[in-house]
Amino acid sequence: MVDILREPVTGRSVWTAADIGAEDSYARRFTEDDLQEFDRALAGVRERSAPELSKRDFPLPSFSEKVRDVLDELEHGTGFVLLRGLPIHDRYSAEEAAKIYWAIGLHLGELVPQNRRGELIGHIRNLGAKGHNTRGYATASAAAFHTDQTDIVGLMCLRPARSGGISLVASAMALYNIVLDEHPEWLDVLYKRFPTDWVSEEPPGSPGWYYSRLYSYVDGLLSAAYRTGRILSATRFPDVPRLSAREVACLLFLDEIPTRPGVALDMTLEVGDIQFVNNFVTVHSRTGFVDDPDDPAFQRHLLRLWVSRPDTGRVVCPEYHYWRSGISRLEWARSA
Repeated sequence: MVDILREPVTGRSVWTAADIGAEDSYARRFTEDDLQEFDRALAGVRERSAPELSKRDFPLPSFSEKVRDVLDELEHGTGFVLLRGLPIHDRYSAEEAAKIYWAIGLHLGELVPQNRRGELIGHIRNLGAKGHNTRGYATASAAAFHTDQTDIVGLMCLRPARSGGISLVASAMALYNIVLDEHPEWLDVLYKRFPTDWVSEEPPGSPGWYYSRLYSYVDGLLSAAYRTGRILSATRFPDVPRLSAREVACLLFLDEIPTRPGVALDMTLEVGDIQFVNNFVTVHSRTGFVDDPDDPAFQRHLLRLWVSRPDTGRVVCPEYHYWRSGISRLEWARSA
């Protein structure tokens, strides 16, 4: 039996953009003391790349207080944090900034692979790729609201686009409450185990899809794995059962909610900004963007980290816990 939450979610994880207010209420700025601590740590790892560094190699004794604050906000608060103003290109090279970003990720949890190639640092930029198996982050197109397949996803901006590329974040808990209020008859759809498209990232032996739920309620905690687009695209496989009209209506309704005015919070990530979001309590997307073909300073380039917290993060259902080791480490099990 699936435990279904039939009462509204409460607490700080439930919010809309109107509740959050101005940027000053959620942005945390790097201080000169922070930067000096980064300088000291960098001095000891000049000849090493970011993925070669361990938490011990890049100690952050003072900044660790800010790390605790970030984790508290991600795990027990709104589910998102913006760290603003790392001086990239002025004080730090892109390589040095990547080491700082990597180290902050290590202090938040375990960094895990984001794709079958085992990449631990993802590069988000327009590669002009096309086709069904093209991951959205390799294009300039707008992204649908979704969650990534780990506890926390981080983005650091190295270069912005000439226009667009605005980051959008919404509370998955607020979305749930809206479904409960407007269409409570669809609650069971939110908890159903749907075939979900791997989108070319499947491990050996997989049929190209896996089972997952949009929401799960475990030990008094509601968590989300919001991948409506992948549920819909999984129907391209002949062995996947067709969706009912009721299920499609629910999925489309769910996708519509974060596009309502005032629901999602928009953030323009500037050079040196670092955003972290908790995938279990928020959903995210971005607007389409346009690069400047003649000016590299305005050709959008972000670095992505997947941070897993299997031992210290929230308690989740087996389907969600399955992802905490990262994509390239997964072994296929049809029941997963």
